[in-house]
Amino acid sequence: MRIALAALCALALVALPLAAGGAKANTSKTGTTKTGTTKSTASKTQTPADTRVWSLVRGEGTYVLRFGQPRAADPVFAATCQPSAQLLQIALEVNSTKIRSGDGVALSLSSGKRHLELAASAFLGSSDGLLVVEAAVTLEPRVFDIFRDGDTLTIRLAGQTQTLPFAGARARLQDFERACLASR
Repeated sequence: MRIALAALCALALVALPLAAGGAKANTSKTGTTKTGTTKSTASKTQTPADTRVWSLVRGEGTYVLRFGQPRAADPVFAATCQPSAQLLQIALEVNSTKIRSGDGVALSLSSGKRHLELAASAFLGSSDGLLVVEAAVTLEPRVFDIFRDGDTLTIRLAGQTQTLPFAGARARLQDFERACLASR
């Protein structure tokens, strides 16, 4: 199954990504010189733009909703539906000292007023040493509610919280739900 997910992730090279929003901040400081005159200096503090994107990838009998760097083999978050098996898998990369490969993990997803609690398993991911936490649920329309509400997807597990922006991703999220449920 892990190999199949990796193969689907590799298909993302041809996916049409959606840009995730980023923010820039500018601050200015005012100081006083030794002679008592006031001078204004502009200091630009820029937060790097978030270049991760949402993309939808179609494989043989599966659809993958990915969030990560464009053209990256391993996404930060992936939801894979297999309509013929009536299965939706959620996988995400984590960097945690509290979780070990083989551990059972309580995974909580929330967006707006929607919450989804899942029992997940952790395993060693690719060669970068990060763990992958994966959960599976029956493919039902109500499971997709988590992608409908709110502006962000909040992921909680083992004392960690990640927030993924839905900015600009609404069309992809709707396409994912439609593709998964239409093929049932």
